[in-house]
Amino acid sequence: MKTNIIRLFPSDEQIKQLEELSFVRNSLWNYLIDMEHLEYETKKKIIHNYELDKHLTSLRKNTIYSKLNSKACQRITKEIYSSYQSFFNLIKKDKSARPPKKIKNENLNEFHTLIFNQSGWVVNSENEIMINRINFKFKSNLDITNLKIKEIRIKFVNNKWLCDISHEENVNYSDTITQENKILAIDLGLKNLGTCVDNMGDVIVIENKSKKISKYYLKQIGKVQNKLSKKQKGSNRYKKLKNKISELYHKKNKQVKQTLHTQSKQLLSMNYKSIVVGDLSVKKLMSSGDGKYNGINKSFHQSNISMFIDMLKYKSHTYKTDIIKINEAYTTQTNSLTGKQFKIKITLKDRSVKLNDNIEIDRDLNSAINILDRYFNNHLAVMTQPLFKTNVIHKFNLMNKPSQCGKPTNL
Repeated sequence: MKTNIIRLFPSDEQIKQLEELSFVRNSLWNYLIDMEHLEYETKKKIIHNYELDKHLTSLRKNTIYSKLNSKACQRITKEIYSSYQSFFNLIKKDKSARPPKKIKNENLNEFHTLIFNQSGWVVNSENEIMINRINFKFKSNLDITNLKIKEIRIKFVNNKWLCDISHEENVNYSDTITQENKILAIDLGLKNLGTCVDNMGDVIVIENKSKKISKYYLKQIGKVQNKLSKKQKGSNRYKKLKNKISELYHKKNKQVKQTLHTQSKQLLSMNYKSIVVGDLSVKKLMSSGDGKYNGINKSFHQSNISMFIDMLKYKSHTYKTDIIKINEAYTTQTNSLTGKQFKIKITLKDRSVKLNDNIEIDRDLNSAINILDRYFNNHLAVMTQPLFKTNVIHKFNLMNKPSQCGKPTNL
């Protein structure tokens, strides 16, 4: 499945129709929530979405709910059923959890995304699409007339009417695998998002661009919040500042995701058979070991390390790359040249480590070499040439002259 976005250009009359459909959707949500809530309060169970679908048949006769496509109504029952299932799973861990809520009466008229699954639309031409029997003009660089569309979603974002088109796309897989037996190890960090070394001796530095973006926008958000604290709650100025904060958060999240998407795609396109990453649950970046925060939890959050790893995971299927987590305990405290722990503990302030009197390398590179070394020690049967680490260590020795010191590839 692939999703593309087209822009709709509804007339004033069509906008009123969309707002009416949204009102119908919100009203139906509240009605079904009431049904589920009553069933939960009396029997401690919920009505299955198939039973709700059956109830919809009679409910839609001669009521406002008939204005909304039947498949769109069924999508609402699935959302409610899934929400209650999530609630049941959550309440086992957190007794304070609450079931899905109704939409407040004052918010019923607010536009909510309309989802049509399997039916409810017809593509009339290259610039016109009929949705829920309403003809919309649209603009797109994509020719959607011949697509196998499975679902569409109408949404209102930044004063623009947009429509997500989810469709099937045939993927042609090559019978021959061109992938080389290359292994990449990543030491995740805060200054740089990752320092990587592969078994061919190449070093890659993934710059922490997402942290810079987060810092910039959080600074702007802080300024607006400072102004907000001086305004009367509920005033027009207060509402404008609240909207400004929401807009800044939206921009921050969008740019962070786009940056991480680009970096993860660049890394996977380098044709690695396996990418080895340290297990963050072992490293415990946010803890000092005594149960207290060590002051870097904010930096850890801004680096979006978990999001980056998640992107690597779901994109790895396309590139046929294995993502392997490995215990990276003490990789920072271990000398990659000798394999023994340093006599003096390496702290966060130490940006380089001395391996002997004549060799000093970046501490993250030292850790990445240890991660790769540990991977080969735990995977003896892997048919891949191991890293000749002394070459890398001497190449990236910080005691070398600037002209002799190796330069990593930056992402």
